[in-house]
Amino acid sequence: MWDGSSNSAVLLHNARVYIGRHRLLFLFGFIIFCFVLIHISAKKPLPGRGKVEPSAIHTMFTTFHTVKFYNKPLRKFDEDDVTIAAQVSPNRLARIVEMAIEWQGPMSVALYVYSDEDVEELDRYLVKYPALRDVGIHLLYYNETRYPVNNLRNLAVEASLTPWVLILDADFVTSGGMLDYLNSVVRGSDHKTAYIIPAFSTTLPPTKIPRTKRGIISALIDGDAAVVNKNACYKCHNVTDYHRWYFALEPYQVWYRWVYEPFLLFYRDEAPPFREEFKGYGFDKNTWVYNLALLGWDFYVLPEAFITHQPHERTHWDGNNVDEQLGEMLSIVCGVVLDTKQALGYPVDESIYGEPPLLGKGCETNQKWF
Repeated sequence: MWDGSSNSAVLLHNARVYIGRHRLLFLFGFIIFCFVLIHISAKKPLPGRGKVEPSAIHTMFTTFHTVKFYNKPLRKFDEDDVTIAAQVSPNRLARIVEMAIEWQGPMSVALYVYSDEDVEELDRYLVKYPALRDVGIHLLYYNETRYPVNNLRNLAVEASLTPWVLILDADFVTSGGMLDYLNSVVRGSDHKTAYIIPAFSTTLPPTKIPRTKRGIISALIDGDAAVVNKNACYKCHNVTDYHRWYFALEPYQVWYRWVYEPFLLFYRDEAPPFREEFKGYGFDKNTWVYNLALLGWDFYVLPEAFITHQPHERTHWDGNNVDEQLGEMLSIVCGVVLDTKQALGYPVDESIYGEPPLLGKGCETNQKWF
């Protein structure tokens, strides 16, 4: 005869015993389920790219597959030669060709690879343009993040064949005779001195971009050139003191202020790496220069060298627009400033170089970041 109450009790007892014996298994399965659910919900399609855009926090410390020296230079360079370290997306490879032809010296370039087609395109360039054969080219493969500018910079710097490195973006043109001039500057130089290369932007076509100091000053007077990012971020370059540079004959020292982000020539082995939390647009270089200042580096502006940014179509930034990304990066900036100050023994509630002092235990501040 069926005894519902007794059989139910037996079943309940057996269930409790089973769960007790397999408690860890149930817990592990629940954790995996939650992880998968969060991972899926953090993604959304990118317009027209067929890719995903995880949140900024999810991708801060993403690792990437890299290939150093996919193309190894055939030419041997002097140990004291200055190397250009650049990062580039596949649609800017032509600019690297132009840079190599103009520079005629060591270059270390990190290419962001979205697909096998990008590598095939690089192979075609290597066959077609002999100037690239002496460029060290390294690959960093896409891994569902915004453009990892600082991961690319670190790869290019680490793989540089010489210790003196000039950080450049692919769209810049160097002034005439710049390699020989920079090589003469760094020989015997202090390893904790960073040299500033004044930067300009222009609306002129590539063939008419000035290569001499007199030429760039004439372009400024005629309205065909301007200090780079002068309107977008005046504080990012005003420390250079361009009015002084126009008449300078010797290098002159300047003193760092918050958000200053010049293009620097520096000794790689003494410099910290770029912070790889930054993906996409905003504060990727400012925070690195800030770190150098806290470490006691000196900054000198070079009077006989400059770079000019070529005009190009507006860059498509993965994910949100530039303003939204800049806002998201502010949350990371605060943590980087906090970490850097604490690591070097600076009080976080004091402003050292004009950066906002941090209040309380978190990232509160009563001042603007820039």
